[in-house]
Amino acid sequence: MEYIEFLGTGGTRTPTQGTTCVRVSNHCVIDAGNLINTFGDEVFTIEHIFLTHSHLDHIIDIPFLADLFVTKKKVSLKIYGLKATLDDLRQFIFNHRVWPNFEEITLIGNTEKTIELIELELETPYQVDDVILTPFKTNHTEGSCGYIIEKNDSGVLFTADTYKCDRIWELLDERPHIHTLITEVSFPSSFEKLAYDSKHLTPAILAEELKKCRRDDFVLSVMHLKALFITPILEELEMLQLLRNGGKALMDGDRINYALA
Repeated sequence: MEYIEFLGTGGTRTPTQGTTCVRVSNHCVIDAGNLINTFGDEVFTIEHIFLTHSHLDHIIDIPFLADLFVTKKKVSLKIYGLKATLDDLRQFIFNHRVWPNFEEITLIGNTEKTIELIELELETPYQVDDVILTPFKTNHTEGSCGYIIEKNDSGVLFTADTYKCDRIWELLDERPHIHTLITEVSFPSSFEKLAYDSKHLTPAILAEELKKCRRDDFVLSVMHLKALFITPILEELEMLQLLRNGGKALMDGDRINYALA
């Protein structure tokens, strides 16, 4: 794949929009908010899921995917995340109460387990297919992270859900080959207290955070807009001129090329 495909971009699941799910290569996605609906029969090509955190809108399709894979696949579905994220999956999802523990259940006709949970180390690169993913700590949950997504000396910085986070701007300044920042804006600026409590961004907060970055040559696009507030958020983004250098509010099905034309 020569592009990143955004399969789910919403901050809320609706009949027309899925939640966070980003395909970065033929066999690898970041988060699982909209896998099964978008892949259909091709869902069995997915072999690697890199998680940003354990909130439901980012993991919702994983239990159903495991249920499909157990009778069809010959190799484990590899799920990557920081320790706190994997601990949440084990304690609250794959616990034989909410869902069968597919970390213990063997693939039918095979010796491998249905899923394999793999703990990530921050700032360490991981290669899948021809793409390199490097997790960095974000400010959302204890186990939350974003990813530097790199291919052929080009990079995209994907924060997923986050509040104020200095590391985003440090990485952009340190790595000039990163040509695009994909971050979130969940609420209008009038919901500043809710944004603080839930650790999300508003247009006003993003505008202040941008002042921390010395660069102005990268594309800035956003996602995770809460469905009830799409119109006021878009109006604020335009007023503050935040979607710079051709950036946009991403929708399901949008693509970003690894190499800018």
